Amino acid sequence: MDLRQILFISTEPLFAMLFWGNAIALLFLLLYRRQSRFAKERQLSVLLIMARLCHAFYYFVAFGRGTLPDWLSASAGVTVLFIGYYFEAQAILRVIKEPSKFGDRLLRAMLAAAVIFFYAVELSAGTGGLRVTTASLGVVALMAFPVIRMFFSHDSGAFTKSVALLYGVFLLQLLGRAWLGLQDHSFNILTTNVLQSLTFLTLLLQHIIALPAYSLIIKDSADEALLLMATTDRLTGATNRHAFLDAATAIHQSSRIFQHSLSVLFIDIDHFKQVNDQYGHAFGDIVLTRLATLIDKCLRTSDLSCRYGGEEFIALLSHAKGPAAQIVAQRILDEVRQARFEEHPDFAFTVSIGVFSGVPSAHQTFDAAVSLADGAMYQAKRAGRNQVVFCDEAVLNP
Repeated sequence: MDLRQILFISTEPLFAMLFWGNAIALLFLLLYRRQSRFAKERQLSVLLIMARLCHAFYYFVAFGRGTLPDWLSASAGVTVLFIGYYFEAQAILRVIKEPSKFGDRLLRAMLAAAVIFFYAVELSAGTGGLRVTTASLGVVALMAFPVIRMFFSHDSGAFTKSVALLYGVFLLQLLGRAWLGLQDHSFNILTTNVLQSLTFLTLLLQHIIALPAYSLIIKDSADEALLLMATTDRLTGATNRHAFLDAATAIHQSSRIFQHSLSVLFIDIDHFKQVNDQYGHAFGDIVLTRLATLIDKCLRTSDLSCRYGGEEFIALLSHAKGPAAQIVAQRILDEVRQARFEEHPDFAFTVSIGVFSGVPSAHQTFDAAVSLADGAMYQAKRAGRNQVVFCDEAVLNP
């Protein structure tokens, strides 16, 4: 048996398999998009749909080489192939949560450069070897940045890194094909055929793995969206009361066991009913959202905050004693005083803040700390509002 029959695989069956593989993937993605409920899911699925559509077109016209016109099977086919990899590169960046203006501009520049370079070579030389070289380099240029980012991203797990590694092997093989395309075809025909076969087999394996991989990643994205909906206040974007209390209770228990101080800030907007009555509920919602942002701005990453209800917010500062809590509360008060709104430039609002700091006692709950901070907040209201009142308790009282 001739060894070359094992090492060399005819491209026509591979083109046919890749066409049908992309066509089937396209069908599944279209069905998936119809039932997707989240914007991020739909955005990612659209990119994958466009990529599979372009790839299916390319392999269809590539299979028809010799029958279809050369401008369609070669020039137009490679252009659509570049566009397909552009969409795939965009999808990768969204998978690893790194879409950016820089990445988008870079991919657009790479797409334009790949198309221009390919047609420049086509018009000047147009040989088969140079066509392979320019097409291969164009795909590498489009995919190199997102694949590198995919492999080294902090959000990439072992499975995602494996997919990135497979992409990397494919790109290295394309570089080999690009180099061989510059050589005389008789340079080493066995090497050329073997590399071509390995490249298409890697591409086929990549295609087999990529669809379930992206399906799992889209599912993870949907799960994250559901988790976000379950733990976030829809209006302000702050953590909701239920999720906050779960996390805060755990911190409170830890503080009680290890005898660490914690601080609770109870924050209430002054005269909020008048804001709604005078400016409307829509503007009142804007004020609530701005307050949530300002509170978050003043806290550490280890601190927690939530919209407790209506115009009330709570912040929990772990490992924070009275002086530190007082500083944070005053900072929130100052940020609120300085806040201005484009909708009503003359509008300003204030808040009243009650602060509790202490070490939880052995049989006390987090609700007790909230009650003390709430009581201090009402003292601030009675004292004239727009101020911080500190509940100076060393230990929570039973």
